[in-house]
Amino acid sequence: MKPIKFGTDGWRGVIADDFTFQRVAVVCTAIGEYLQAEGRAEHGVAIGYDNRFASDAFAELAADMLTRQGIRVYLSHASLPTPLLSYAIRQRGLGGGVMVTASHNPASYNGIKFKPWFAGSAFEDSTRAIEDRANRLLEHLDIEALRDQGTVEALLSREDFLPPYLEHVLNFVEIEPIRDMHPRLLFDPLYGSSQGVLDHVLWQAGCEVAMIHNERNPGFGGLNPEPVPEQLHDLIDAVHHASVDGAVASDGDGDRLAAVAEDGSYISPHHLFALLLIHMVEDRGLRGGVVKTVSTTTMIDQLAARYDLPLHETPIGFKYICRLMLDEDILIGGEESGGIGFHGHIPERDATLAALLLVEMMGQHHATLGELLGLLRERVGPHYYDRVDVPLAQPATAAQFATLRSILPSRIDGTAVRDVSVRDGLKIFLEDGGWLLLRASGTEPMLRVYAEADRTEKVQALLDRGYALVAASDLPRAA
Repeated sequence: MKPIKFGTDGWRGVIADDFTFQRVAVVCTAIGEYLQAEGRAEHGVAIGYDNRFASDAFAELAADMLTRQGIRVYLSHASLPTPLLSYAIRQRGLGGGVMVTASHNPASYNGIKFKPWFAGSAFEDSTRAIEDRANRLLEHLDIEALRDQGTVEALLSREDFLPPYLEHVLNFVEIEPIRDMHPRLLFDPLYGSSQGVLDHVLWQAGCEVAMIHNERNPGFGGLNPEPVPEQLHDLIDAVHHASVDGAVASDGDGDRLAAVAEDGSYISPHHLFALLLIHMVEDRGLRGGVVKTVSTTTMIDQLAARYDLPLHETPIGFKYICRLMLDEDILIGGEESGGIGFHGHIPERDATLAALLLVEMMGQHHATLGELLGLLRERVGPHYYDRVDVPLAQPATAAQFATLRSILPSRIDGTAVRDVSVRDGLKIFLEDGGWLLLRASGTEPMLRVYAEADRTEKVQALLDRGYALVAASDLPRAA
């Protein structure tokens, strides 16, 4: 039997293959045992779920498994974004939370994110302990007999977690500049669980919001619920046929954000992160540390230096940013996939709060999203970025990455390699400020190739060279 394995942010698998009712029951039983061992079970657990196939049924099963262990469970009455569940954990002082979601993965996947008492991404010691317990339980636990016992109804309540979250995020920003401008926005939740939350928050703040892909569709309409250009053609087309100040999109469980300018041009999460850093420092007058992952733009480095703020770089995974947000005075932390967290909120990425702060910036500058990009270019100059994914037949090994490093060139397209980092994958720094990163995905059998430079043609050249390196290595590419 395939072992249960937690990746970058939770355990994910193909529905009816790796992700089954039996295995979900095992994982949730292991989570309950872990919480009891850590002395957190007595504080109760929140359970939420996204819009994927059978997510609500898996959440009901999670409630069964936890209440049978004597743990008080607060089960969301409807699908919701992951950050909203995390906020409920902190606001209620709970011992942790279980979110049934596969985030941005394709519709054939589902998963479970475990959120500890501090309401952020679980650290590796926690997920490893849960993983070990779950794999031991797979060998002997009679799941059907346990399921037949049902839920301990006295320990279960169904909850609406939205009202306290709504009050919190609306108090986080200055509403008047937003209402004065009354931004006109399009929103694409990509059929995910942000619908009814992110749009409602923006409307309450004073925006005019129109939506697409805002119904429940477990197949995501043939899309992957990831706010990247290839999944946003419908949103970009809608912008071209509307008179708006910009558009935003979130991923399947509402913790990642991307945007589209009023002219239909895609605004990457890198540019959003940089804009929000400018907003927090220049408009709000705040200071503190800045955290970015290895695959995130050097615009953040430039801005941190400009503002004389401490900069931290972490491996990919918001859990590393979360740890710094708990341990240090961190103003803002973000990653290339669109997850951004803020001081004074939860140590968690949140697309809804990021969108709300973005429209606050629009209101304070009385500017469209495209006009804000002009402000950003004035600060840091041109930056272009792209990523390609190379499917693998099986996950890459450390030995294969060692082989890949051994064939790295000393120059790429005539530019000298300045440095190589192995913090997470292989990151190649060039003398002209560009960089190339090759890294194995933590959630899928995939090698990701990232690049940034000051011209689009240089980005493409770097990606081509990265792909050539993969082809020349012994990495097991899919047929």
